[in-house]
Amino acid sequence: MAAKRTNPMPRPTSKSRVVVRGVTADAPPHDVLRPWLLAAVTALYVARPLLTSESAAETGDGMPFVMLALALAGLWTVRAALARRATVRADWADLALGIFLLLHTASAVVALKTAAPRPAVNMLWEWIGLGVGYFLLRQLLRGQREARAIVVVMIGLATAMSCYGLEQYFVSLPADRERYAVDPEGALRDAGVFAPPGSRQRFLFEQRVNSTEPMGTFALANSLAGFLAPWLVVTLGVGLSLRFVGRHTLRVALGLACAGLLMAACLLLTKSRSATLAVACGVAALVLIVGWRRSARLTAMVAAGLVAAVTALCAGAIVVGALDRQVLTEAGKSLAYRWQYWQAAWHMIRNYPWTGCGPGNFQGSYTRYKLPEASEVVADPHNFLMEIWATAGTPAMLAFLAIWGCVAWQLLRTWRSHDVAKIQLAESDPHARGAENYILVGGVTGFALALALGPLATVPLTVPAAAAGLAIAAAIVALAYPWVQSGRLLAALPAIGAVVLLVNLLAAGGIGFAGVAGSLWLLMALALEPGSHDRELPRSVALGGVAMALVLVIGCYATAYSPVLKCAEALGQAETDTNSARAEAHLHAAAAADPLSAEPWRKLAALYWARWQNDHSAETFEGFKAASDSVLRLTPRTSAAWQLRGDISRQVYQTSRNPDDSRDAIEAYQQAVQLYPNHPTGRALLATALAEGSETAAAAIEATEALRLDGVTPHTDQKLSAELRDRLLRIEDADGGGARPPAP
Repeated sequence: MAAKRTNPMPRPTSKSRVVVRGVTADAPPHDVLRPWLLAAVTALYVARPLLTSESAAETGDGMPFVMLALALAGLWTVRAALARRATVRADWADLALGIFLLLHTASAVVALKTAAPRPAVNMLWEWIGLGVGYFLLRQLLRGQREARAIVVVMIGLATAMSCYGLEQYFVSLPADRERYAVDPEGALRDAGVFAPPGSRQRFLFEQRVNSTEPMGTFALANSLAGFLAPWLVVTLGVGLSLRFVGRHTLRVALGLACAGLLMAACLLLTKSRSATLAVACGVAALVLIVGWRRSARLTAMVAAGLVAAVTALCAGAIVVGALDRQVLTEAGKSLAYRWQYWQAAWHMIRNYPWTGCGPGNFQGSYTRYKLPEASEVVADPHNFLMEIWATAGTPAMLAFLAIWGCVAWQLLRTWRSHDVAKIQLAESDPHARGAENYILVGGVTGFALALALGPLATVPLTVPAAAAGLAIAAAIVALAYPWVQSGRLLAALPAIGAVVLLVNLLAAGGIGFAGVAGSLWLLMALALEPGSHDRELPRSVALGGVAMALVLVIGCYATAYSPVLKCAEALGQAETDTNSARAEAHLHAAAAADPLSAEPWRKLAALYWARWQNDHSAETFEGFKAASDSVLRLTPRTSAAWQLRGDISRQVYQTSRNPDDSRDAIEAYQQAVQLYPNHPTGRALLATALAEGSETAAAAIEATEALRLDGVTPHTDQKLSAELRDRLLRIEDADGGGARPPAP
C-alpha cells in the first residue's frame, strides 16, 4: 500500500506572508506605533498585580489602569483608521466576550437603581478594562517571539512576587506583627499608610500584618496563590519542552528552574489548597502532552523529577512550620464552608435570575441568603461561575461559558490534524523583528507605573519592594532571553495555564480581581494567537471604532475616574483635618464630587452623631438623619447600615422617650433582619427594641428565634453575648414562654 502523502508546511514567501499552522495571512506592513503600544499594554499587565485589586469595587483602585487601557485602545483605533488597510483580529471567542461585556454592563446599569451604585460602576469599568486589555493584546501580538517575550516577562514578575512572599513569611511579617503590637500608629507611619481607626485601610493593613501566610502585593493569600499557579505551570511547561538553544541551553534551564522552585515554595506557604490542586492538574496535563510523544522513559524521568522536587519542597515547608496537619485535616471543613457559600449564592441566583444582584454587590446581598451555620459574610461565593451568575445574571453567565466554549472549539479545530506536543506558534513577522525587546521595556515600565500609581491605591508599592522585584524579574528575563530569541512556545501551554487558573477560581473565587484575572485573559489571548485571522475593516467601521473609544474614555472619566479620585482626595482631607467644621465641609465636598458613593455620607453620619452626643441639638440630629438616609439610599441591601441606624435611634429613644424614636429603631431593625434573617445579634436587637416599645408578643417571637440561631451557629464570633442572651430569656419569660419562632 502506498504511503499517504502529506503536504509540507508552506514557507514564508518573498511577499512576507506569515504561515499560521497551514493558514496564511497577509503580514501587516511595517508599523512604528505597534511595538510601542505592545510595550504599553505589557506595562499594564505587569503593573496591575503589583497593586491590590481586591477592594476595587469599594475604592475604585483600578480606575487609573482602566483609563490607561482605554487611552491605548483609542490610540489603536486612530492607528487603524489612518492605515491604508485597516484590519482587526476577531473570532467567535472575541464576539462572545463582547456579548458578555454588554450583558455585564446591562446588569450594572440595573444595579444603579436597585443596589449600591458605586461598586456596580467600579466593577463595570474593571471588567471593561480587562476586556480592552485582552482586545489590545489580540490586535498587537504577532507571532512566536513576541509571545515568548510576554511569557518570560510574566514569569519574571511571578518570580519577583514569590520572592516578596518569601521575604514576608520569613522576615517582614514576624517583624511587622511585633512592631504593630508595640506601636500601631508608628507601624502605620513607617509603612507610609494613613489609616485611622475603623477605616477600611486600617482593616486591610491589620489583616496583612496578622496573617502568617504571605500575600505579596495582594490583600489575600489566596489571590497571590491564584496569580502564581498558572505561571508556575507555564514555567514548568517551558522547561519540559525546552530544546537546544545553542550554548545558552544550561543558562535558560537554570533560570527556569530557579523561577519554578521559588514560585512553588511561595505557593506552598500560602496554604492554598485550590491553587495546589490546580497546579497538580496542570502538571499532569503537561506530562501527558509534552512527555508522552517523546518517550515513556523520558516521561517517567520527568514525572520522577517533579515528584522529588515537590517532596523536597514539602519537607522544607514542614521543617519551617509552614505546613502542618491542619492543611490536610481542615480541607473538609474548608470545602464545607464553600458548600455553604454556594447554597446561598444559588438562592440569590433564583431571586435575581436575569440581571443578578449587580456587579460589586454580592457581599451586600449575601446576608439575606447566608445560612445560619455559615462562617462569615463573604465578598464572593468562592466560585467564578457562581460569582458571575449571581452578580450579572443567567444570560451573562451563559455568554461567559460561550467564550470558553469558543476557545476550546477553535483550539481543537486548529490542532485537529497536528501533533499537539509538536505544534508551536508561528514565527514572528520579519518586518516586526525586534518588537520583543519593546515588550521587555514594557515589563520594566510596569514596575515604574505601579510606583507612580501607588499613592492612588489602598496599599501602595514601596520603592524598596519595587526595586528588589525589578532586579529579580530582570535576572530571570536575562537568563531566559536566549529562549525568547530562538526557543519555542508550545501552543497548548497558554491554554493549560488558563485552565489551571480557572480550576483554582472554581474554589477560590476572585474572577473580578484584575490582579489575578488579568493573567487569565492574557493567557487566552496567547492561546488563540495561532489560529487567528486578520479581517479587513471598512473605513467607516474603523472611524466608528475611534468614536466608540472616545465615548468609553469620556464615560469612564466622568462616571468613575474623576469622581472617585476627587472623592478620595476630599475624604483624605477630612481625615487629616482636626477642625470639625472644616472636616464637615470636606465631607460635603466628597459627597458632591461622587454622588454614587456612600462613604462620605457614612462619615458625615458618624461626625453628626459624635457632635449630637455633646450638644443634643435638634439641628445636629436632623443632619445625622439626613446623612444616614443617604447611606441607606446608596446601600439599600446592606444590613449593617440599617442595624447601625437602629442602634442610634434606640439610643436616642432611651434619652428622649419619644415613641417616634422607638418606632424608628424598630423599623430600622426590621429592615436589618429582613436583609440578614439568620443573624442572632440582629434578631436580638430587634427583640430588645420591640420589648422597649411594649410589643411583648412580637419581642418574644424574635427573642426565641435569636436564641435558636445562637444555638445553630458553631462560630464563637457570631454567638450572642451573655448579657444579651440573659435579656432575651427575660423577654421570653415576660410573654409566658409561649412564643414560637416564625416559620422558615
